Amino acid sequence: MKSGRRTLGAGLAVVPLIIFLSGCQTVPKVMEGGKSQDLLAYVGTQGSVAAGQGIVAVKLDPRTGALTSQGVVGPVERPTWVLADTLHRHLFSVSEVGNDGKDHGAVLSFAYDPATGALRPLGRADSGGGGATHLALDGKGRTVYVANYGSGQIAAIPIDAQGRVAAMPSDVEAHTGSGPSPRQKSAHAHGVTVDPSGRYLLSPDLGTDRIYIYRIGAGGSLTPAKTPWAALPPGSGPRHIVFAPDGRHAFLMTEMGGTIYAFNWNAEVGSLAPVASTPLDGPEFTGKPSGSEIALSRDGRFLYAGNRAANRVQVYAVGKDGHLTFVQALDCGGQVPWGFALSHDGRWLVVANQMSNNLSVFRIDAASGKLDATGQRLDIARPTSVAFTDR
Repeated sequence: MKSGRRTLGAGLAVVPLIIFLSGCQTVPKVMEGGKSQDLLAYVGTQGSVAAGQGIVAVKLDPRTGALTSQGVVGPVERPTWVLADTLHRHLFSVSEVGNDGKDHGAVLSFAYDPATGALRPLGRADSGGGGATHLALDGKGRTVYVANYGSGQIAAIPIDAQGRVAAMPSDVEAHTGSGPSPRQKSAHAHGVTVDPSGRYLLSPDLGTDRIYIYRIGAGGSLTPAKTPWAALPPGSGPRHIVFAPDGRHAFLMTEMGGTIYAFNWNAEVGSLAPVASTPLDGPEFTGKPSGSEIALSRDGRFLYAGNRAANRVQVYAVGKDGHLTFVQALDCGGQVPWGFALSHDGRWLVVANQMSNNLSVFRIDAASGKLDATGQRLDIARPTSVAFTDR
């Protein structure tokens, strides 16, 4: 195991280790008797175990978009990001504690019941840093990567054949540096994404205005790529990055700059080349930008973006050259759209509105990419992410 002594940039203080305790459009699936089968999803929240909160399971009716809560199924402290491995029927969650730099966060794995949404705990891992905030899986579901926002570190955590995460990371890599904003006094790893080739891991860092690029080696190990990062404008605050299905382009959301950046991606050498930038807000906007989630349709033709400053979800058409064309902006159905997810059949988008404590549901038109507000909503305390389990 690497100790995490490798750094990219200036030095980083070592964070003490503390182990915590916890517990393309398709036809809807049809069950016997002709009734459509509800889609199962899990909701990550900023909830407290002491308040009876945690991971919530929900069912979505594929005929109407109506949501039904299955209740809290995972009593995890601040499970702000959840990620489903649909192949192995496992769910992974962060426990986002330690943003104060005093403690480490955690990554937990569960087996899920696709019929009831019930979770069975499988394992708990130290996240390798403070404030675990985002997760990514390798293609075989044998390594989970975690971004630690509080301490600016990312880590690789092995997963065994039963879905149990190892107690400790096998690799920890530290980002270092700072930016011009008071929020950028140190590194803040905000995301982790494996590229379509499965050979590279990219990590946007809000604190350093960089996208760090790592080569994935044996056992999920990480080594800085030949070009170890791509720089963003000072103060932009990179948040999450996604890849086009063909692997030719990548799209980054900046949180503080409220701008989407498009890149050409070279998987042979692991490098990003800028293509274009698209601000979420028009020139008439006088507020403080705040970008959140970003996702692509399964066919890569449309991009969906969360605008927390304007409480909107925005839709763009993706050109073959990676340029974006505005299609639509729609009220998010609440306040502060922290995260969202598209169902795997491409028919639904569910938004987690953190400040208004609700989920809202949108129907997706496969031809135009446009969203239609269904009016369906579900009250959930402090929702931040959504993970569908349907395939």
